[in-house]
Amino acid sequence: MNANSISLQRLKNLFRYEWAMDKRFYLLGTIGVFMISFGIFLTIWFNNIEGFVWGTMDYSSIFFSGFVFLSVFGISQSFIDLREKNTAIRYLTLPGSTMEKFLVQVVLRMIFPWVLYHIVFWLGANFSVDVYYFIQQSLLGKTALPEIYKLELLSLFRLTGTIDIGYWILIGLIASLPVLMFMGGIVFGKWSFIAMPIAIILFAGLMFGSYYALSWLIYPAISSSGSVVGIPIGNPEVFDGVPLFILVCLILIWFAVFLPFVITYLKLKEREV
Repeated sequence: MNANSISLQRLKNLFRYEWAMDKRFYLLGTIGVFMISFGIFLTIWFNNIEGFVWGTMDYSSIFFSGFVFLSVFGISQSFIDLREKNTAIRYLTLPGSTMEKFLVQVVLRMIFPWVLYHIVFWLGANFSVDVYYFIQQSLLGKTALPEIYKLELLSLFRLTGTIDIGYWILIGLIASLPVLMFMGGIVFGKWSFIAMPIAIILFAGLMFGSYYALSWLIYPAISSSGSVVGIPIGNPEVFDGVPLFILVCLILIWFAVFLPFVITYLKLKEREV
């Protein structure tokens, strides 16, 4: 069997195997996200009074905080069968090519949780609004209540203003986190939820540190008295209004979106051998 071959029947069997082995993980994760989002918002509603307004855009901070939590503690659990010797042997000997096993993990451990998170978060947030108004109006008979708008999922990703390089950096950061945590599952194993964030922080520190060091040596900010007063991030510029530092960040971030897929596949192929 070729490592890159794909058979729909084998893919179907691998999906069935994954669901049979880890359906408890998916079900508990779904219920957990719903209960946490419902509980957080219900607490917020009951701790605010008349005159408080919660718009549909106000859900964003909690939504993306939950996304970070999902990536670190959920998506990082990729290739969980490879963490123990007995389960690793069973998994690696399953009928299926390296590419098929890789695709199943990408779909079930990264894409599926991401899509499911949107739906469950939306249900939990909006259900909390209904429950809050039901308790306050129908049970307690109150009329002076906060004005709470229900969540519209598309509003979380609505772009305002001019789409510039900053937006591409932001989109890249959002996309890179789950991809990096997915890679961490096969690189660091059961400690990926700790080791991968540390690795990301160390790399970011090295990148920022090297840039500041080079900027200080090459282009320091000099006061009128001739003393060094700081390091201008805006210099040098490679394009009009695009500093070198920002361009380097953009390139590295989008490398972090696509390169982990290659590394993960090669790591799985190495385990298959």
